[in-house]
Amino acid sequence: MAANVEAEIRGGVCIVRCAGDDGDELVRSLDDELTRCRSAGAHDVVVDLQPAAGIDAGAVAVLSRAAHAFHDAGGEFVVICEDRDLRERLAAAGLSGAPSGASAGPALEGAEHVALPDRPRWQFEFSFPADCHELPNARRRIVALAEICGMEGTPLFELHVAAGEALANAFRHGSPQGADDDITVRFFCYPDEVAVEVGDRGAGMDAAPICAPEPTQAAGRGIHFMRTMADDVLFACGPTGTRVLLTKKLR
Repeated sequence: MAANVEAEIRGGVCIVRCAGDDGDELVRSLDDELTRCRSAGAHDVVVDLQPAAGIDAGAVAVLSRAAHAFHDAGGEFVVICEDRDLRERLAAAGLSGAPSGASAGPALEGAEHVALPDRPRWQFEFSFPADCHELPNARRRIVALAEICGMEGTPLFELHVAAGEALANAFRHGSPQGADDDITVRFFCYPDEVAVEVGDRGAGMDAAPICAPEPTQAAGRGIHFMRTMADDVLFACGPTGTRVLLTKKLR
């Protein structure tokens, strides 16, 4: 697969998405896009390494040089990837998901306030078509992000289950146009907890109160699992769709 590196600058933060396995082309494209981020005045960078990205020693060197450049300028450089072996290689090069602190925290209009700090260490957002085949990858990405924040063991498993239910509900109940609709995920990393917001295009539900179903009920247990596995769950429903915010302590 040919290299595909794209950069988008959002208010001083440059989001670089990197896919493809053509080593030489990927290294050149990655170097070019990171240079463009610096030239455009981006203060912080989040590099999203897609699962199929072929990151070799040359690409790691490019990332390392860019990280030093942004750190020397007072910025931050965050690398996000799912592959454990690659994360270990990146960590050995000093690229183990440094915080950015460049974006404000989550807010759900019309919902009760969640007691989170005003500013996360860093945040990341991605979206995907409302297709059932996309759900496993979205769950893996959320888990990978939580691992970067230091979550492991039982809390990580519980977040995996809760986020999986939120994603499944967004697919089943929040995508009236099927794959023509998008599901959006926003992930927030705080010093001692994470927050995951899942947004869809559905009309939503009467979120207050939502009662947990009976233990013997075969269906409709997604909200129960979310409330059981997450530390806090909030729902916001409106004409533009539904958003679910899950928070989970790291330990």
